[in-house]
Amino acid sequence: MRAAARTRALELDVIARSDATLVVSQIERDLLAQDAPQAAVEVLSNLHRAGGPGLPFAQRRDLVFVGGFRHPPNADAVHWFVGAVWPLVREREPTMQLHVIGSDVTPEIQALAAHPGVQVHGHVPDLQPYIDGARLAIAPLRYGAGVKGKVNLSMAHGQPVVATTCAVEGMHLSANEDVLLADDAAGFANAVLRGYHDEALWQRLAAAGRANVERHFSADAARAVVRRVLLGMDAQA
Repeated sequence: MRAAARTRALELDVIARSDATLVVSQIERDLLAQDAPQAAVEVLSNLHRAGGPGLPFAQRRDLVFVGGFRHPPNADAVHWFVGAVWPLVREREPTMQLHVIGSDVTPEIQALAAHPGVQVHGHVPDLQPYIDGARLAIAPLRYGAGVKGKVNLSMAHGQPVVATTCAVEGMHLSANEDVLLADDAAGFANAVLRGYHDEALWQRLAAAGRANVERHFSADAARAVVRRVLLGMDAQA
């Protein structure tokens, strides 16, 4: 708590001395409206370019998780999913595989490969085969903040995502429209199985996810903020 208080004080000091502060979501902007009401705060979020649609539904299989394990929320998410959710999924879909991808794999994460159907790949040089070929991506984060690049990345390529509400904070997403949401083990397992077997739902999520990225997380979406903040400052200078 003392370290958090020091970091908070440092960040608010930097914000107070800056011409503009960029945050990645409206939720963070709302927080700074309370903590730094005099600050000029703009939302400039993750930027992604929409990719190809990958393989069609019938040619895809399995689940994928992407995230570096130096980041504690990612490690917690995979531990929780494999321990609490995965057995419920495998009970009803025993051939499904989970591909765990990310750098800095700890011994604890590597040990999860002992669970049936869990493949811990660690760092891979090319994510494309997993984005194009896995039927669903999962984002079972239980804590953390900010906009999640793993969710953006999958959606930009037409890969539907099953996530917790924490994982989609500030991302303009609606349950059952462009993402499947659940925060408890049974609900998350059911959401995974729904998305995995319902082709019409999968197609709807894939299309809506790509549209969300284009609307909120593309270069076109960011252009007005960049021009206002950076070129506006240059003009004043």
